[in-house]
Amino acid sequence: MKIFVSAATGFQGGSIALQLIKKGHEVTTLSRSEGNVPGIHVVKGGLENKEALYKALTGVDVAVYTFPLLFDLNVAKEYTLNFINAAKAQNVSHVVYNVGFDLPEKSYGLLALDIKAEVKNLLDASGLNVTTLVPDIYIDNISAPWSIPVILNNNIVPYPVASGSKVPWISHMDLAKYVASAVEKPELSDKVLPIGGNLFSGEEIAAAISSEIGKQVHYVPMTPDEFEKKISPAFGEVAGREISNLYRYVESNREQLIAKDFKATQELLGVTPQSLTDWVKTVKWELAS
Repeated sequence: MKIFVSAATGFQGGSIALQLIKKGHEVTTLSRSEGNVPGIHVVKGGLENKEALYKALTGVDVAVYTFPLLFDLNVAKEYTLNFINAAKAQNVSHVVYNVGFDLPEKSYGLLALDIKAEVKNLLDASGLNVTTLVPDIYIDNISAPWSIPVILNNNIVPYPVASGSKVPWISHMDLAKYVASAVEKPELSDKVLPIGGNLFSGEEIAAAISSEIGKQVHYVPMTPDEFEKKISPAFGEVAGREISNLYRYVESNREQLIAKDFKATQELLGVTPQSLTDWVKTVKWELAS
């Protein structure tokens, strides 16, 4: 099939695109930057560009929509309506919406979550056939380019999850597998499916990294407030607050998150999540040269 993947030049979208290409699909995306992405047809532009969206969705069978890491409700509505209108104009038969995090059943009063819910509401009202995939915490955040030097140089794994607290994690690779399966199952339209569900504590993740790299690293829990102070200089005040709010939400709703029926989705989509040992082996635990 020909499949549109939003943000296919980023971490999540890139993993999704690679998995789809491995399965023999043709992938198209939007990118504001110049240059080619191997194996992906890139249309110059962003979600604000209606003409570029229309072009990128030409001849597309399935579209995978992940809203970018922006914290503006009006922009979210604008971009999503642009996507919906282009998808309808191009007769896209199936949309897979990657929420990117948990999707509360009612308004939670946090902008980061309200945006995800509003995108879902717009897609529900669009008349498009939409399958919604709901992950929780991406374990690849721990192996991000800015995280690996902290781990290797300081022998610590800092993260805003309480010590000893098991929460549901998912890797980008597993996300891609769930999406690649969902795009081939239009009969799952209107379904909202929890994905991932590997329950690890920070200490277990640190132990797995220690075993892989051959030296001891220790988990250092951070409060969401500490995390916000750390990331705000790089991400900006609003983004720092809203990203940290997601971890405040995890802290308050852990029991609800771990109680999701992840197993049913695994069976429905035929995906077995990576073990912690398998995940650490996919990461290049080395400093950038």
